[in-house]
Formats: sequence, structure tokens, C-alpha cells
Amino acid sequence: MKKKASMTVVASMLLAGGVLAGCNNAAEETAKEEPKQEETASEKTDQAAETKEVAIEETAVGKQVKAYQDMKAEAEKAKEGQEVDWELVSQLYTDNLQAAVNEVNGEFDQAIQAAVEAGKNKELDANIARQLMDKTTQAYFYQKQKALHKDVEAALEAKDAEKAKAAFAELKYLAAQVIIPTAEKRDGLYELKGEASLVENINAGLAAQEEALNAGNADDYSVSKQVTDKSIYRSYYLAANSYAKKVEDAAKEGKDELELQNMQAEGWGFLQAIKESLAGGDEAAAKRLDEIFTLTTTKAADVKADEVNSLFTKALVGKIAGYHGKVPEALEKNELTEAKVEAMEANMFLKALEITGSEKIGEEQFQAALAKGEEWYKAVAENKKEEAAALSKEVLAVVDQLAK
Repeated sequence: MKKKASMTVVASMLLAGGVLAGCNNAAEETAKEEPKQEETASEKTDQAAETKEVAIEETAVGKQVKAYQDMKAEAEKAKEGQEVDWELVSQLYTDNLQAAVNEVNGEFDQAIQAAVEAGKNKELDANIARQLMDKTTQAYFYQKQKALHKDVEAALEAKDAEKAKAAFAELKYLAAQVIIPTAEKRDGLYELKGEASLVENINAGLAAQEEALNAGNADDYSVSKQVTDKSIYRSYYLAANSYAKKVEDAAKEGKDELELQNMQAEGWGFLQAIKESLAGGDEAAAKRLDEIFTLTTTKAADVKADEVNSLFTKALVGKIAGYHGKVPEALEKNELTEAKVEAMEANMFLKALEITGSEKIGEEQFQAALAKGEEWYKAVAENKKEEAAALSKEVLAVVDQLAK
């Protein structure tokens, strides 16, 4: 499971696109400024306005995160063999999250409610119910962060800086409270450090987005959000993928069925966040993954890590190929920003396969493919259609090897 930290092309892709300067310092969300001699009247007005802003904890996202954290804290009593107050969990969900979850995905709501009810009625082991509730709520939050990106973009397009910054503040809070802690666990499991770290890549994307937001540049924001979103996507993919191996290893060690199901449920929950997107790469693979992680269709002892990894790879390769197909279409329509967004998406999905790809074709060849992807992005950004087409073929030639 270990992955040696290696040179990432994310930073150079951002630099090539003019999106982010100094990506290695991406965790620093604001640049140092020269001291000012005197505040202008406008600045004083801005500061006064800031004091009237609603505290982030009082926003819709802030309240949802607090409810989720309280639900999780109560349900985690099961880890210590204590009784869980499922009525409290249900009330917290109903009052603070259900309407929003339903609006995003009714299946998420059904899964959360069913898990809580099964835990309350003892129809399901409390820890399994906890995992289903927790990870499905996290799946909702993944979709919520995507919606917040769109809210920022819409506000930028409408020249509503205040609304854009408010939505971005909610996005950063959600990332800090829910998304980054999950990414940190993946970093620890796969020993991803420095530029290979999921957390650093998420922070790099957020820093680039904030820079674009402050500049009022909607195009750069749209490109840089792909670094954030697809790094989070990679976190969920690696989480689900890793649980397949954990289940299989635990089965070989003779662990009891409940322990296996607990891990299987975690994998299922993480998969829900990205299942629909994966289907866009390979619908059959995404469907089979859902079957494997579903407790009622597959016995935990029958989960095979190699099959799960192969299915994820097949779907992600399909995503990459799809974006490589969309880029030339966008360039032909003179939609340069859209072409850059799609090229960045393709490269981030390729980055997501770094661990599997390095194992399958060798780290050197895979790193060469990432570098070639960087060249392709530059050609796209410079609207060099022929050069981009030739480089795309070279990247796809390597990508095709991963799904075989």
C-alpha cells in the first residue's frame, strides 16, 4: 500500500495555465502584502461590512456540519460498546440535514434513514449502521462541495463578489471540517507526502481558486476548481478501493463476519459519493462496484481487492478517454476555457491512478505519462490544436495499458 512521494505535475499544470503562482506554498491561503501607510475610506467601509458578516457556523453549511459531527459523536459510542441514542441521531438528521440531502440525492436520504432505523431497531449491528450513516452523509457533503463550486462560479459570472466570497467561505469550511480529515487518512495509509499528498493538492486547488476569486477571474476559478474537486474525488476512490483490500485481508485472517461487514459498509459509503461519475466512465464497472460493496448482494468474505481495483481502473480510464475526446471539440468551437477545464480534469483523473499505474507499468513510465499530460495541457491552453492532438494520442496510448 505504500507509495513513495514523487514529483507531481499538478503544480506545473497550474503554473502553465497561469492559475497559481507558488503552488508549493499552497497551504498559505493568502499572500503577504506590503504594509500600508494608511487605510482608505473604502477599506474602512469594507472592514465595517466584514463585522456584519454571518459567522460561518451560522450558515447553512455550518449548521449541517455541526449536525453531522453531533450525529457522528453519538453513533461512535458504539465503538466502545455503549448504547447509541438513535432517536437523537434521527432528530439531528431530520432537523438539520434531511431536506438538503434529499435535494441532492434522494437515495442518500433513504440510505441514511434506513441505517439509523436499523440501528435503532437493532436490525443491524450498531457499528455497521454507524458506518452507513456516516459515510453516506460524507457522500452528500462531497456533492455539496461540488454545488458550492458552482455557486461561486455563478456569482462570479454575475459580478456578485460578496455572494461569491460567502459561498467560497462555506466551501473552505466544509473542506476543513469534513473533507480534509478524510484525505489525511488516505495520506497516512498510502504514505503520500509533500507534493504527492492529497491534503496538499486540495489546499493547492483552494488557494488557486481563492486567488482567482479575489481577482474576479471566473475562467481561472473554473480551471483551478478541478484540482480541488478531483483531489477530493481521488480521496474517496482510494478510500473505497482500500476497504476492498482490508476486507479481503481480514477475511484471510479469520476475522468475524461483523467486522468484515463493517469495513464493507465503509467502502460502500465512500463509493456512493463518486458512483454516478464513475458510471460516466464505465457504467457496467460502476454497477458491479456497487454490487460488491452492498452487504445484501455480496458476502463480505467474497470481496476481492484485485477485482475492485480493476473495476475502478476501468471506469477511471474511461473518464480520462472521455475528456480527451471532449477537448478537441471544445477547441474547434473556440471554447478555450472549457477545453482547459476538460484537459485539467483528464490530467487529474490520470493523477488519481498514479498508485495503480505505477504498479502496473512502472513508476518511470507512469511519471512520463503525467509529464506528457502536462505538455498536452499547455498545448491546449495555448490553443495549439495539432500539437495537442498529437500529445493526446501519446497519453492515451499509455492510459490504454492500464485497463488491460
